[in-house]
Amino acid sequence: MAAQKRNMTIDFWRGLVLVIIFVNHIPGNLIEHITPRNFGFSDSTEAFIFISGLSVALVYGPKLPQGDLFGVVKRCLKRAFELYRVHLALTAGAIVLFSIGYELSEEIGLIEEHGRNAVFGDTAKGITGIILLGHQLGYFNILPLYVTLMLWAPVALILARIHAGLALLVSGGVYALARMGVLTLHSWPEPGTWFFNPFAWQFLFTLGILTGLLMLERPVPYKRGLAIASLAFIVFSALAVTAGFGLMPALPEFAGTKFDLVKHDLGLARVLHFLALAYLLAQFHIGDAFKRTPIGPDLIRLGQNALTIFAAGSLLSAAGQVIMTLATVKSSASPQLIGMVFTILGIIGLVALARYLEWNKQKVPARQKEQAKGLDLSASPGRLSS
Repeated sequence: MAAQKRNMTIDFWRGLVLVIIFVNHIPGNLIEHITPRNFGFSDSTEAFIFISGLSVALVYGPKLPQGDLFGVVKRCLKRAFELYRVHLALTAGAIVLFSIGYELSEEIGLIEEHGRNAVFGDTAKGITGIILLGHQLGYFNILPLYVTLMLWAPVALILARIHAGLALLVSGGVYALARMGVLTLHSWPEPGTWFFNPFAWQFLFTLGILTGLLMLERPVPYKRGLAIASLAFIVFSALAVTAGFGLMPALPEFAGTKFDLVKHDLGLARVLHFLALAYLLAQFHIGDAFKRTPIGPDLIRLGQNALTIFAAGSLLSAAGQVIMTLATVKSSASPQLIGMVFTILGIIGLVALARYLEWNKQKVPARQKEQAKGLDLSASPGRLSS
């Protein structure tokens, strides 16, 4: 029973990841230079997908031993359809924002960059492609990946229920085929493939599921050698990405040629870096410490309302891109500075939204309780007279 209790530490990390995604989706703002992707091989996408798998295991994992297989499949399908609907709504909102931005600025990039030309160039084909998930706008391609992962979730859970090794073997085999180019999803109407190959990214999602199922039984064990190796790899990754903090200019090129860092189909070095980082953060209870800081409760609230916050952040990030473009075209103000101010205000807005959502959740049960009490009194008049 205790295992099913909501894990606030996971909510904390999910909330932090949502903030980082929001910051990174407003390219050019000054704050993006201090996000984790500037200091390691992996970034917020790996964290988002892994935490999603972890959450799936913690929510649905306990239901499988109870024989609720049909219920788990039904819930995963329902979640996938919900994500699909949200994705369409967000894409429509983004198209509106970029259309307005173009009319105000006449900056052609707003309707041509990041896959938007397929929509504005041939609206019928572009919209059809979006509905079929064959076409995805840049910065609006995480939810389609998440949709496919929720379709994979019951398979991974069932395999893990049989044996964790079997789930890892099947997932690893699919990942290998994806890396060889055998398994992929093609784009339409434009040529190419999905930016995030779901057949590759399911591997990290499955690792999250397996970790979550392990956590239901016992804590992830500490191994001193593994901790040292993880720390060494994280340090090397930071040095490689930052060129040794400016002291070793040749290091990024060396890492780029010698290590598998591709993002489209989840390079192995990205997986190893994230797992090393997650292992150390978990073993040294960094999340437990930070969630008690003044910003901890707000990040937890963000994580507890993840889909709504992600949706709001996505639209805000599109608005931020438009505002930075307008600053460049229509004024002499620094777009980077304007972007930074907008990003800070956007984070404050997301925090305020999360606070409202939590307040509303608490008010609803209280209101229902009062209504039930009123119904109970009206249905039992004899008790009053006694």
